[in-house]
Amino acid sequence: MATEVPFPHMSDEIDEGVLVTWFVEPGARVEAGTLMASVQVEKVEQEVYAPASGQVLELLVRQGDVTRQGAAIARIGAADEATATDTTGVAQPTGAPPPPSPVPEPSAAAPIASPAARRVARELGVDLATVAATGPGGRIVEDDVRRAAAPPAGVPLPGVRRLQADRLRNWLAATAQFTLTSEVDVTVLAARQPHWTAAVVRACALALRGHARLASRWHDDRLVSPDTIDIGVAVSLDEGLVVPVVHRADDRDLPALVDEIAALAERARAGTLTMEDVSGAVFTVTNLGGYPIDAFTPLVHQPQTAILGVGRTRARPAIVDDHIEPRTMLVLSLTVDHQVTDGAPAAAFLGDVVHLLGHPADLE
Repeated sequence: MATEVPFPHMSDEIDEGVLVTWFVEPGARVEAGTLMASVQVEKVEQEVYAPASGQVLELLVRQGDVTRQGAAIARIGAADEATATDTTGVAQPTGAPPPPSPVPEPSAAAPIASPAARRVARELGVDLATVAATGPGGRIVEDDVRRAAAPPAGVPLPGVRRLQADRLRNWLAATAQFTLTSEVDVTVLAARQPHWTAAVVRACALALRGHARLASRWHDDRLVSPDTIDIGVAVSLDEGLVVPVVHRADDRDLPALVDEIAALAERARAGTLTMEDVSGAVFTVTNLGGYPIDAFTPLVHQPQTAILGVGRTRARPAIVDDHIEPRTMLVLSLTVDHQVTDGAPAAAFLGDVVHLLGHPADLE
């Protein structure tokens, strides 16, 4: 009896992953423990090994395809269990008598095409039956063939990007997101030349202690309060966004947060993050301060209910004690799920974060 090779269960937070690479081909002989494939969930790769010895009968998922965790991706068995596909497209056991030949249908009229169109179709391997005709009297002309042979415009999304796009679209449809922005005077903090992401993570972690609603996570149709305040930090990679997690962020001082965030970012760029590194976040911080961006609309990460966007710091004129003077200002953008909280509680949380960043002694 054939043995199915499953896509490993790597995360409780999402259902799907991407098959990155096959290391075997149909018909190959494998032993139990042979490396068969590499898969990826949330930018974390894992190798898949043969659960039994035998012949690779089928590869059920193509490289780059998205599939469910736990779903079969291949079949291993004895050689006589292999299947062959007949001309009808139905898989038949090897060695079985062929099915009765279908009664031929009356052939459709041959498409009307100009001699030039027929010549170009032969050169380009285009089936004239699939070409839309624009010539007089429904005649296929050369330009029709060349249009049919042209590659489709654009480039399809790779599997990881396609998975992210599907998840984001579905999550946006399931939530009611709105964004609040606030400007904070960080002149005192800027004088200390801080690690800005670490400072914001610290401020959010401390503020969340008094705003547990914004640290809740969706579990099916219920909200679950967290046991610990674990904060995700968005890291941009060439192949997309990854959000490693600083666990128990509120228990870490600024130097510890700086080291942890740097280590997570390095592992993200090296592709060595583990599932623990990307799981459990109750809130996310995304920082675009390295770009000429003041405010933006960050999107909440499934299954969280809030995210904070950080813009650039820059000198701006401000009124201090009835005098105008240059101050270092920073804009924060908080997006929350309106199903979970209203504008006033969200504004109160953002106000607490603003206070902490404006009074860095309170971040100690």
